[in-house]
Amino acid sequence: MGILRPGGTELTRYALERAGVERGMSLLDIGCGDGTAAAEMQARLGLEVTAIDTDEKAVEQARARGLRAAKGDAAMLEFPSRTFDCVLMECVFSVLERQEESIHEAYCVLKPGGKLIISDVYARQPDMERYQREHVEALKLFYRPRNHDECGTEEHLPSPYCQDGAVVLDGLRELLEGLGLKTALLEDRTEDLKAFVGQAILDCGSLEAYLAREGSWKMCGCNCASPGYFLLIAEKPDA
Repeated sequence: MGILRPGGTELTRYALERAGVERGMSLLDIGCGDGTAAAEMQARLGLEVTAIDTDEKAVEQARARGLRAAKGDAAMLEFPSRTFDCVLMECVFSVLERQEESIHEAYCVLKPGGKLIISDVYARQPDMERYQREHVEALKLFYRPRNHDECGTEEHLPSPYCQDGAVVLDGLRELLEGLGLKTALLEDRTEDLKAFVGQAILDCGSLEAYLAREGSWKMCGCNCASPGYFLLIAEKPDA
């Protein structure tokens, strides 16, 4: 199938169109993978694309496609404030270790009036009572004081904004609005998820076999009982 996420480049183009992204604008693609989608957007739409990923091999592949790409962490973006017209996170937010910091970083590097585009797996029927408990506990772990011996260790923390690996939309929107990002568009794109999984099964017999064929990539670590897929566009205030 080529693009390892629901909707493929068609959804990316649609999202950029709805976000009002125009030729010559600057785009930061966080979690660019091999750069296929970003390179297409750069060529077709004439965007100034910068791409980052935590996987060095993916970064090398993105560079080979003519992208300005670098290894980078969404929670520690090494760009000046107010650099980009648009920040793109496709099938990325749900697997980030530091989700709140990553959204804050995206806010900082966006120009006034800039757009943040997020597409990802979400829980269509979340247990909100459990989510609220787990949200509070996850934030306690995130903000707890650290000992000196813990510095530099790779500690996996539970997500404050996901349930069973899928985004809880109420939590995400609360996070965005708390940081000053206004939701401009929110669409259910579950049909894109169904089509992606269906094609993977047709190609390889199962989703697991398809992902094994494609390498180490896996779809968001989601084991939610009622998964869906969403597209969200949030806007930074002009002032």
